[in-house]
Amino acid sequence: MNRLSVIALITIVSISYGQPMAFCAEPSSAKGSQGSSTKSAADESTDATAELGLENIQDVAYTLQRIRQQAINIYVEATRKKVHHYELNIPSLSSMPQDALESQSAYLPLRKAWLVFFIGTMEPLVQILNEHLKSLNERTEKAHVPSQYMPEWQVIVREWATAIGKLNKQLDVCATLVDDTAPRNVEVAQAAREIDKQVSVLESILDKASKFLQDKAPRN
Repeated sequence: MNRLSVIALITIVSISYGQPMAFCAEPSSAKGSQGSSTKSAADESTDATAELGLENIQDVAYTLQRIRQQAINIYVEATRKKVHHYELNIPSLSSMPQDALESQSAYLPLRKAWLVFFIGTMEPLVQILNEHLKSLNERTEKAHVPSQYMPEWQVIVREWATAIGKLNKQLDVCATLVDDTAPRNVEVAQAAREIDKQVSVLESILDKASKFLQDKAPRN
C-alpha cells in the first residue's frame, strides 16, 4: 500500500470529519454579541460544567461507531468469496461477524484500493479520539472536580490513552498486511476483528468516564 495515498485520504477525511465532530462547539459570535463581553468566574465555571454534557460523550460514541463500521468493511473485503449469483438486497452489517475464518484459498484476492480507503478513513478518526481525550481532560479540570476524585479520573485518562495506542497499533498491523505482496486475507480479517475489539474496550472506558462525570462533576 502506498502510504502517500493514505496520507492524502487522511487529509481529505480530516477536513470532512473534523468540524462536525468537534468535541465541544465554540459559542457563536452572534450569541456572544448579545451579552456582556466580560464573564465572571461563576459564569466560566458554569460554562465549563455545561461542556461536560452527555452530548459531548455522544460525539465520542459516534466516532467509535464510525471506526467500527470501517473495521467491518475491512473484514467484509477480506472475506469475499466467488459469487455464483448476485443479490441486490445486501444486509448492512452493524456488528463484526464472528464466523470461523476459512483457509486463504476460500477468498477472492484483496482489492487494495478499497483497503487503503477504509484504513485511510479510520486514521483521522483515531486522531479525533486523541483530541476528544485532550479536550475532555482539560474541561474536567476546568470544571473544578473535587481534588479527591481526580486520581480516579486520571486512571480513566490513562486507560483511554492506552486503548487508543493499541487501536493505532492494530491499524499499523492492518496497513502492513495490505502492503504485503502475498495473499493475506485471513490475517487482514483477524486484524479487523482486533480493531473491533479495541473499539469495544474504548466504549467501556467511555461509559466509565460518563458515569464519573455525572457523579463527580459539580452541578449548578
